[in-house]
Amino acid sequence: MGEQKQRNLESFVARIWLERGRDGVTMWRGHIRHVQNGREAYFQGLGEMREFLEQVSDVPGPTT
Repeated sequence: MGEQKQRNLESFVARIWLERGRDGVTMWRGHIRHVQNGREAYFQGLGEMREFLEQVSDVPGPTT
């Protein structure tokens, strides 16, 4: 039989929306929850969401 790869599965529920600030600039906002451990965070910008994903999964995210 062939070798089976072991996969680490991380599940998240995310709600993302656009919100206009007082200065009139529109920004990404959101809420994300890690299903396995219940940790959650609100964020202002996709960079903050990426940081949360990195912290919870111990896997560095993309750098762009």
